[in-house]
Amino acid sequence: MRQAVFESHRRLLAALLSALLLGCGSKSGGGDTVVTPPPPPTPTFQCTDSSVMVDKVALKCGVHRTVDVWEIDVVIGSPTTSTDIGGFAFDLLFDPAILQFVPDSAGAGPMLYQDGDTPLLSARISDPGRLVVGIYRTGGAAGVQGIPGYDHIMTFSMKAVPGAQFDADPRHLAFDMNIFQALDSSAQAQPIPSITFSDQLLLSFQ
Repeated sequence: MRQAVFESHRRLLAALLSALLLGCGSKSGGGDTVVTPPPPPTPTFQCTDSSVMVDKVALKCGVHRTVDVWEIDVVIGSPTTSTDIGGFAFDLLFDPAILQFVPDSAGAGPMLYQDGDTPLLSARISDPGRLVVGIYRTGGAAGVQGIPGYDHIMTFSMKAVPGAQFDADPRHLAFDMNIFQALDSSAQAQPIPSITFSDQLLLSFQ
């Protein structure tokens, strides 16, 4: 009796193994193979820029701080023709529906720190989508020249609004071309006409 039961179990196991092998063989034929597509790429906050020409103030990609925050550098193409740069005043425009200025993120770069002077820096939101910036050497310090290694004017950070989806477009973050000046070190802080501003930064979230 025990032998008969053992033979019955053996035949059942053999039949199951045969069915399993046949099933695997049919899938290897290609017609019934199920291919799981890879997951879509995770969108990331991206920043791209280009080289800066002499006497042009431009935005450059700085440090990618977090997945949704980029540090932005304001730099000048060097060596500048002017050797008497005392500071800068300009407005930056951005779309508040997709970008936010990170509070307290603004800091002066090494350019205006030359000769040990500590420049005065103000960066504030005056209206939604407008960052007003002023940076100037203090205490009657003489003006400086932008040279390699001392061409970084300031830094600030921008954050992508949660859920924002936008393509590369220079208008997402750009200088207001009606409000910008490079200033000399005179008491009247006169504009320096040889220095102009240029938009060449692309921010995207894709």
